[in-house]
Amino acid sequence: MVRGIFIAGSEMNAGKTTLSLGMVSWMSENLPGGASFMKALGQKTTLVDGASVGEDSFLVNTSLGLDSSLEDAAPFAMSPGASRQFLIEGRPKNIDKRIAASFGRLSKKSDIVVVEGTGHPGVGSVFGLSNAGVARLLDIPVLMVLDAGIGRTIDRFTLCSSLFHDRSIPLLGVVINRVRRDKVEGLKKFLDPWFHAKGIRVFGYIPYVSSIAKPSISSLGMKLRAETLVSWKSDPDAPVEGFITGFGSSSEILVDVIDHPRRALLLSASRIDVIDAVVSRRLSGNIESGPGALILCGPDSGLLSHVEEACRRLEIPLYRTEAPVDISASRLQRHIFKVTAGESLKISEIVRTVRENVDMSGILDVLSSYRAPGPAKTSAFVRAGRWLSSRLLGKSEV
Repeated sequence: MVRGIFIAGSEMNAGKTTLSLGMVSWMSENLPGGASFMKALGQKTTLVDGASVGEDSFLVNTSLGLDSSLEDAAPFAMSPGASRQFLIEGRPKNIDKRIAASFGRLSKKSDIVVVEGTGHPGVGSVFGLSNAGVARLLDIPVLMVLDAGIGRTIDRFTLCSSLFHDRSIPLLGVVINRVRRDKVEGLKKFLDPWFHAKGIRVFGYIPYVSSIAKPSISSLGMKLRAETLVSWKSDPDAPVEGFITGFGSSSEILVDVIDHPRRALLLSASRIDVIDAVVSRRLSGNIESGPGALILCGPDSGLLSHVEEACRRLEIPLYRTEAPVDISASRLQRHIFKVTAGESLKISEIVRTVRENVDMSGILDVLSSYRAPGPAKTSAFVRAGRWLSSRLLGKSEV
């Protein structure tokens, strides 16, 4: 029986977690025994109740309400210095056994385990466990996520798929991510025939959704380690459209705020002239909205209470950081904002978008007919696939 599927990406931030969220959500609802999630090799951790756990595993498990343990969902995290320690001392030992044991426990409690890869397919090679090595260890087929394009998409697929082909790991198909809605049909015209000629199925084109790609107001504050002085009244996870750096005259900054009312304004705490201009324009009705948030940077001007009261009245989220404006802007420019466990609006949008644009039942059909090492177990899995297919067909005929 196929106990899992490996989600590989052509590069970092290709959309592996996005696809995993949608797949686990759909399969949890549509398979009798549900689905589990696992990130065999993690690169990022987060603290939960004082313990370090895999960031992506925590995100998926928490967001989808999975009851599997985080230890099994994230059996090994590549902490800073881990590569050097492994090459010098050979520690930690038995990484492969740890991963296999966690996968075994997860597969016993669900019909399928969605295993998310790390970075590009070669990541983990220093431990003898690249993405391809993990898929081979667990003996599961691969679904690859590729960023949208034509030449670049084909080139990246050719490069990355070679690692799996070298280990004779079946590649079930691909999903194309972050496609501009007006470019979908154009991409299909070129990519569908090319992949079909290679015997590779394209299971879907996930559109670019701006609200998913943009950082939330709370995530901006977290990245800057800023103190929240005035919270967003309705939802701190509402996306903002980037940020404005408050350099220049007050009139120049006001023009930016008017042109981009959803952007956060990074402003020196000493620029009372700009703050007063924004507040007076908003109160007079000369400016209807904006900024998306106000982040005061650098030493306290001594007028924070005045600013707080104004922001409360105008419902402008207000944050405060000790870092100066230029340092704060540099931190945000270098950072890629990924969805976090608390961003419920984004997660709901991700799940909906993936489910609407990826052929989940097609993926399940391919998995159901894939390799059969054990008759009894295989027949159970095939029955589950047939049960779901008949149910979906029944719905479509109504």
